[in-house]
Amino acid sequence: LIAVVGQGMAGHKGTAAQLFGSLADADVNIRMIDQGSSEMNIILAVEEADFEPAVRAAYAAFEK
Repeated sequence: LIAVVGQGMAGHKGTAAQLFGSLADADVNIRMIDQGSSEMNIILAVEEADFEPAVRAAYAAFEK
């Protein structure tokens, strides 16, 4: 499981698309998606072999 958390996620259009696009570009298969009711986090499940590439891709998606 990987949790992506941030106050700026709530109501910010395109955050999920940015994250999921980055994971797709890294060839990571998402097995499960959950978003908390506060919209401040997204939890993803990936295969163990995809864990490190997924974390790297998630960080890269939001680097400024």
